[in-house]
Amino acid sequence: MKKTTKFVISVFALTAGLIASNALTTDVTGNVTGAPVSRTGSPADGANCTACHTGTAATTVAGLITSTIPATGYVPGQTYTVTASITQAGKTKFGFEISPQTTAGVKKGTIVVTSSTTTQVIGSGKYITHKSAGASFPSGTATWTFNWTAPAAGSGDFTFYGAFNVTNASTTVSGDIIKLSTLAVTEDLSTGIADQLSLDNQISIFPNPVEDRLNISTSSAELTEATVSIINVQGQLVRMVEHFQLNSYIGVEELPKGFYILKIESKQGIAVKKIMKQ
Repeated sequence: MKKTTKFVISVFALTAGLIASNALTTDVTGNVTGAPVSRTGSPADGANCTACHTGTAATTVAGLITSTIPATGYVPGQTYTVTASITQAGKTKFGFEISPQTTAGVKKGTIVVTSSTTTQVIGSGKYITHKSAGASFPSGTATWTFNWTAPAAGSGDFTFYGAFNVTNASTTVSGDIIKLSTLAVTEDLSTGIADQLSLDNQISIFPNPVEDRLNISTSSAELTEATVSIINVQGQLVRMVEHFQLNSYIGVEELPKGFYILKIESKQGIAVKKIMKQ
């Protein structure tokens, strides 16, 4: 009876070990062909590569995600190139997953695959990740690129969230290095009202960039006063001056550094200018 019990225990232990081993191998093999959804490290996803891989804990590194989106923000409907790149000396196997989303997890824009051999879109178009052919980089530097088409006007700001896995190529989930990175993106708020500009060529501003005093002048004798609004990149009105006398200046020294939209409204029409506060 004791021998039978020992035999049953041994078979159970062996079976459990094989199941665990098989699950481990399946996990690794599956991730070589692409990461699972919701592994970008974003606040909404709540997970990154460490959900499956162990080793060096996730660290945040700036600059792993770059793009051709200008500092003034994306223009609705325009397509830009996004590049994900990571370097680790002595490593040859890498993986990644990136998603353009808000902190609430709402997808922004459209991911467009430019290399179907090395990358793929998953999760109903919300994520882009590597393929098996896009996981090997003998030089120690992994680079993936894709296009992103901006959403409609008024979609607002968002962030590209990305998780990167630097593997030790051991065919196990242990001993890997996980890194996170983000790229914050704003919307170019001037584009939504571009068609309404009727006074733009009659209004000039200087200096731009500006530190304290922004001069607003006009070449038209008909323009004497206007309402001047300053709007930040989040679309929020930060200052308004009614009955502003043109050919004078407005103080902006209290504004935080960054880009703003200057809207000048008069009876004759509207003018919109981009300004940068230093």
